[in-house]
Amino acid sequence: MKSKEFLKTLLLQVGALRYANRSSKVIYYHDLHSKKRYTDMSTPIDLFKKHIDIAKKMGYRFVSDISSEESELEVTFDDGFRGLYENFDLFIENKIKIRLFMVSDFIGKEGYLKTSELEEMLKSGLLEIGSHGKSHNNFDQLSEDELKAELKESKTVLEEITQKPIDTLCFPRGRFNDMAIKIAQDIGYKKLYSCLPGPYYENFKANLINRSLVQHATTKQFKAILLGGDRIYHKRYLAMHYNMDGRR
Repeated sequence: MKSKEFLKTLLLQVGALRYANRSSKVIYYHDLHSKKRYTDMSTPIDLFKKHIDIAKKMGYRFVSDISSEESELEVTFDDGFRGLYENFDLFIENKIKIRLFMVSDFIGKEGYLKTSELEEMLKSGLLEIGSHGKSHNNFDQLSEDELKAELKESKTVLEEITQKPIDTLCFPRGRFNDMAIKIAQDIGYKKLYSCLPGPYYENFKANLINRSLVQHATTKQFKAILLGGDRIYHKRYLAMHYNMDGRR
């Protein structure tokens, strides 16, 4: 395990040297925990605090919507686990706005956020909500009718909670194809978030936003990612997540 982490750190540092930049980026997590852990994808609160400190020292500004090509950071979470609510004071203390991509069918299920908790966090002004689909199915495996249902029903449920338009979407498990992009845009999703690492303004396709996974990143790995190090994995992630031909 140590050798695997060492190699990962080394590759990210090589990538940081190769692509060295201060481009604005979207980073993503799944949950936070101090005591109870709702998913193996959860990030220890102490590690998350270190990430915040590193980003600030490197001159990054936390924003809800990136508007500059350099030094802005948007923080996102996927799925909607309850640890986010239990540790939300951290965002209040640091005045950090976040975007949660919520799976609408998961609301109220064990280990996931309740409607009342989402509403409470929304009142803080620090939470934006986007869609992560209705059921978390892989979009590249669905028919046209199934995709439309996933996207429309999720949008309806989340708009009822937020009382505002839901126009951001993150593909479940990062899986997508051209049909998913087109249908999402037709339904009214203006920003489509991927799991492809890279700068915010360097898009593989129009309106498709890159994101860097940092939930288990060590301090060295996190620094390298902020400098663009994970861009070294872009082609690999593209092959894993983008299904050009539809179903497979």
